[in-house]
Amino acid sequence: MIIKLSPVRSDSELTVFKQGESLTINGLTLDLSQLPNGATLPATAVGCDWLIDQIARINGQLTVTLTLPHGPDAPEAARFPADIADPANGKVVLPIPDALLPSPSQGYAAIDWGQVVTAEDQVEAAIQQKRDIAIAEVAQRRVVADAAIAPLQDAVDLGDASAEEADMLKSWKRYRIALSRLPEQAGYPNEIDWPELPA
Repeated sequence: MIIKLSPVRSDSELTVFKQGESLTINGLTLDLSQLPNGATLPATAVGCDWLIDQIARINGQLTVTLTLPHGPDAPEAARFPADIADPANGKVVLPIPDALLPSPSQGYAAIDWGQVVTAEDQVEAAIQQKRDIAIAEVAQRRVVADAAIAPLQDAVDLGDASAEEADMLKSWKRYRIALSRLPEQAGYPNEIDWPELPA
């Protein structure tokens, strides 16, 4: 487990105990053992105000970020705290004075595991983002093609097109068809072989 600390000027007190993959923060226990590898859980899914960033399990290692309150004359270690890596079970040593009174037990925090973002979810989100970017790019290129095709098509329809304009119309239509077939490419949307603009 890695505990990251985010310092903030406050007169509040903080006490943290660790037991396995559970943290007890000012008397409130968070059992994080259910978080799958590669997944994240937003801080808002946990009923604990001391958590300020998503909880993550990367390569089996849990990472949490806690607010670290400190007084006006706090030492540098409290104002610029180092991460606490692999703390032993028991009371976690923080770079601030110990609380004057022990925190009363508040039981277990309610954790909304439905907000877990799995590694698979993250991969799918990244693919969807690339797909959205590709769709937007196709739309922009389609606007260019449509604008080029319209006057050429008018000339052909009126029998007023030169042989060169008729050939150019076919080239633009082939380009537009190629754009519509991009999703059929094997690497789409990660790798896209974009058609060349008609010369």
